[in-house]
Amino acid sequence: MGINNFIGPIPFEIFNISTIREIGMPVNNLSGHLPSNVGLFLPNLDTFYLGVNKLSGTIPSSISNASRLTLLDLGFNLFSGLIPKALGNLRLLQWLDLENNNLTFEYSNPNFNFFSALSNFAYLTQLYLSHNPLNSVLPSSIGNLSTSLQYLHMDNCNIEGIIPSDISNLSNLVSMSLELNELAGPIPTTVERLHKLQALSLDNNRLKGSIPSDLCHLESLFKLSLGGNELSGPIPVCVNNMTSLRALHLDSNQLTSMIPLSLWSLTYILEVDLSSNFLSGLLSFEIGNLKVLRALELSRNQLYGHIPTTIGGLKDIANLSLADNRLEGSIPESFGELVSLEFLDLSRNNLSGEIPKSLEAVSQLKYLNVSFNRLQGEIPVGGPFVNFSTASFMSNDGLCGAPRLDVPPCKAKKTAVAHILKYVLPTIGLTMFVVALVLVWTRCRKRNMKIPEEENSLTLATWRRISQQELLQATEGFSTSNLLGKGSFGSVYQGRLSDGMIVAIKVFDLVVEGAFKSFDTECGVLRNIRHRNLVKIINTCSNMDFKAFVLEYMLNGNLEKWLYSHNYCLSILQRLNIMIDVASALEYLHYGYSTPIVHCDLKPNNILLDEDMVAHVADFGIAKLLGDGDSMMRTMTLATIGYMAPEYGSEGLVSTRGDVYSYGILLMETFTRRKPTDDMFAGEMNLKRWVEESSSLSITKVVDANLLTIEIDHASTEDCISSIMGLALHCCAELPDKRIDAKNISITLNKIKLKFLKDTEGS
Repeated sequence: MGINNFIGPIPFEIFNISTIREIGMPVNNLSGHLPSNVGLFLPNLDTFYLGVNKLSGTIPSSISNASRLTLLDLGFNLFSGLIPKALGNLRLLQWLDLENNNLTFEYSNPNFNFFSALSNFAYLTQLYLSHNPLNSVLPSSIGNLSTSLQYLHMDNCNIEGIIPSDISNLSNLVSMSLELNELAGPIPTTVERLHKLQALSLDNNRLKGSIPSDLCHLESLFKLSLGGNELSGPIPVCVNNMTSLRALHLDSNQLTSMIPLSLWSLTYILEVDLSSNFLSGLLSFEIGNLKVLRALELSRNQLYGHIPTTIGGLKDIANLSLADNRLEGSIPESFGELVSLEFLDLSRNNLSGEIPKSLEAVSQLKYLNVSFNRLQGEIPVGGPFVNFSTASFMSNDGLCGAPRLDVPPCKAKKTAVAHILKYVLPTIGLTMFVVALVLVWTRCRKRNMKIPEEENSLTLATWRRISQQELLQATEGFSTSNLLGKGSFGSVYQGRLSDGMIVAIKVFDLVVEGAFKSFDTECGVLRNIRHRNLVKIINTCSNMDFKAFVLEYMLNGNLEKWLYSHNYCLSILQRLNIMIDVASALEYLHYGYSTPIVHCDLKPNNILLDEDMVAHVADFGIAKLLGDGDSMMRTMTLATIGYMAPEYGSEGLVSTRGDVYSYGILLMETFTRRKPTDDMFAGEMNLKRWVEESSSLSITKVVDANLLTIEIDHASTEDCISSIMGLALHCCAELPDKRIDAKNISITLNKIKLKFLKDTEGS
């Protein structure tokens, strides 16, 4: 049933339908208690999904009578009381989510241990108990949980004691999160056996001892969060062995020694937070190697020496803090090269010299703090400096500038002679340049020679600024007659630039929440990627009140138009070629770029077709940059309903496998001509299930009837589409690790195409 805005008490009648297999009403406003006999009359129920509502009371023990349950999600409600021990009878359970309630364990019975009961779940892959007052310890029996377990999340559960070494028995763990508890003692060295672990979050506990070098064996780890503990000693030198690492959070501990040089060789890391420790030593010149770094927090340590000029190599960094250290010397001019910088804190150091004027070019800078240093000279006035206040510059006795900054005005230091030379010397220099130019021109003319043009002059000429006024003229004032389509964050218009070039102009509606972020995200993705099947960005136009992209114009519109307009019809071969193009783009995004990119919103509207019917994937407004190809992250951004992978819609988990799921839905839609949101899909029925059930009988029941009309060889057509639907269902497996990857999608589709061409030869 999904997100339907149900309000009020839960309808009890649904618990008396013995044939029902799925109860799913998440993210609504359902209230009241679950009936005490829930589960008694539901022998066929396999999915019970009422998360993110306002249900209260206790969880009835009778739910255990629904013995075929594989998914039980009651998270983000108002349930209280004991977690019923009868849940241990649900032996087929694969997914248990009770997080964000007010539930606890039963301790009055010494013979009952909830973790022991969980060991009955031989198929359990996901366990979410976070934000419940469990008031428990982690017993060694936790190692007896299903070896299929992939996600173990128990944040903020008042868990005490140590992390048992037997936790290493959970050999298939992908994500383990035990943040905000009272765990003490050391991090067990046995975690090195969790070879599939991608995210380890133990922040805000009372863990002690050193960071074990055994963690370096976790080569799949993309997130390591150990902040807010009492860890001591050095950062392991072997940290560079974790080549998949994208986020390292070791803040608010008692770490000592120098930052190991090996850290700066993690060239694809995105976040590093080492703040509030006792780290010392110089900042390495190799810091500039971290080309894609987004955030670097080194504040409140004991670093000394100069800030290396190579810091200008951090082109993607948005958040940089070196505050509260013992850094000295000048602020490097190379800070002006940090084009993505939004937050810069250099306060409470011993920095001297002037604030570099190059910072005026950092247009994204929203926060600057250089207070409590020994800076001098004039405070720059251009660019972002017009928005900074006194707090940014206080306690620098040598600074001067505008009165609004509570600093003395700058004194004129130039003498009369210097004032004259200011005008005389440029005049002399210009005269000499003109004379030299005339001499060169004369000699070239006499010898009938031409001065060679710069090789890149043509290339440079093609890059020019495009103003808002020019875009207005190009689209006739963004006239509706030029409107190509509307999206979540704006509209796309056809336009003709002053040089005659026809383009598509995507104008963002900045009133819409998230439009600024969408623009920045799409900029960050499109500026670096190049592929035949990705839409090409020609230029941008951006100021505080207006943001737009100038894109390649696609003569044949989008796939949505070709699928659902009565004036167009695609053959099976055209559809195959389009989906092969999309698969090729997806393979590049996931594997062909230094940092894997997840598109997050594959659908027909975002597949554009050029004059040769070549497909181009567009709209990267909610795309995500990940670590490894199989890594994941969480997001609060919702993609399009119907195309989202289950883990994206329910947990906000984004991964390359989520894109694969969306691709599978898109593949089904392309050959069935049925949207996943079609009115025919209600209750338990959806596009995937419809294809799955119909395909086992006859593929003609689901295929677009137009294909059976325009294709001559029906047998070859049915065989081809049957293979395509098999691939689509493989893409849409419920569990992410059961889905095919983008590389194999391309290989499989090309094989299907070759077989179809061979089968139809001569027919």
